[in-house]
Amino acid sequence: MRKLVILAVGLFVVCGQLIRIPVFLVPYKNTAILPNDLGLFVIVALVLPWKLYRRRLFYREPLLAWPIAAFLIAAAVSLGVNTIYYNLHNYEVFISSLYLGRWALYCAVYFVFLDIVETRRHVVWAVGVFGAVLLLFASFGIYQAIVLPNFAYIVHPEDAVGAWDLQKNRLVSTFLDPNLAGCLIAVGLIFAVLGFMEGYKIALLPIAVFAAALVLTYSRGSFLSFGVAVLYLVLTGRRKWRGIAGLVVACGVFALLIPYLLPHAEDYNRLTLSDYSAMWRIVSWRLCLTLIRDNFFFGVGFDTLPYVVGKYGFMAGERGSAFGLEGGLLTIFALSGVFGLAAYCYLLGKVLWAAHLIYAKSGDRLFRVIAKGTFASVLVIVTSSLFTLTLLYIFIMEFYWGMFALLNVVNILSRRSRPETAEGEREPFQPVSNAAHFGRRPVPVTWSAR
Repeated sequence: MRKLVILAVGLFVVCGQLIRIPVFLVPYKNTAILPNDLGLFVIVALVLPWKLYRRRLFYREPLLAWPIAAFLIAAAVSLGVNTIYYNLHNYEVFISSLYLGRWALYCAVYFVFLDIVETRRHVVWAVGVFGAVLLLFASFGIYQAIVLPNFAYIVHPEDAVGAWDLQKNRLVSTFLDPNLAGCLIAVGLIFAVLGFMEGYKIALLPIAVFAAALVLTYSRGSFLSFGVAVLYLVLTGRRKWRGIAGLVVACGVFALLIPYLLPHAEDYNRLTLSDYSAMWRIVSWRLCLTLIRDNFFFGVGFDTLPYVVGKYGFMAGERGSAFGLEGGLLTIFALSGVFGLAAYCYLLGKVLWAAHLIYAKSGDRLFRVIAKGTFASVLVIVTSSLFTLTLLYIFIMEFYWGMFALLNVVNILSRRSRPETAEGEREPFQPVSNAAHFGRRPVPVTWSAR
């Protein structure tokens, strides 16, 4: 069951928006329920009886439980306060609360993984699945960028013109958006470079694949976020020369693609910062700051944007003004106020601190890759979310909640003692829990072999 759940979550991510079940919640928004939503709901629903069967209701050392609870409370209070302040109708409150519920559903991936990933063997399996998913996503994206222009309308020809951006030959993969796809590919490239730095020579091929995929997105935000993360790796990594060698491979792939890339980059107006896309992001940031100024403590509610932006001169349904607002943590601030921002920063801070400690103290190469890669991936996602709201995009949320859970498990495993045997070999890591608790009664659980 453990491997099946991990594999299912990975497949949900790679399937992206290929299948959509349209839901006409609002007349101006292309809303849909995805198989991912239904699949995660089923997984969460099945895990609870499984926990009851095993008589293990409580999680072991969940690092992020309190930050998650704090953000959910802050967001719920924000929505309740603004229901009165903006005089929202019941239907509007219901629609807004659905987005908070969706955030909580994807957050449940963290707790599911924390419960089913117990040993180092489970960690290895999860890392293998996530790595294969990222490679499959990037490889298909390369094929799509070359052979399938305007892929969104090929997949969903029933949608009206304008429902999707005309991306031409940009890589969108299964996310149907180059900026969102670029963020996930940049995360994959970061892990590949880090794996090579830690001695995994097989990572050279993934570096080449991810580098080719990243440049085919023509996403300036993804390039910048990758640059921020790789600078962190080179400055703080233990084997800097290997990191530089990995970057040389990536730059070599880029150089080989230049004759193909330049004409398209000029056609897509990606070589300047004065195009409509860049200008709109500035407008979006200014709107975030205005919302923060007027709703400092409680924000506008998570997610009431389409019902309040009219007061600021934006039409409901206008790009960036309904259910989405570029700005990263500024958007979190605008939606949930200073308390929601504090809770989210607390959550990310705990992740970064745990990753730093594991990398500094663990002698396990795989654990160091997970820790350092998670730290760098947070930098990628937070930086990228300034230009496209990757921080709240469901598939990227699903991926990083899985990463956070693996980091949590690695944190527990790396702190357990590993006594030397008579032959000088180390004993295998023990599972996360050696005793389940039902109420106050400890119920022994037999150690499982690694």
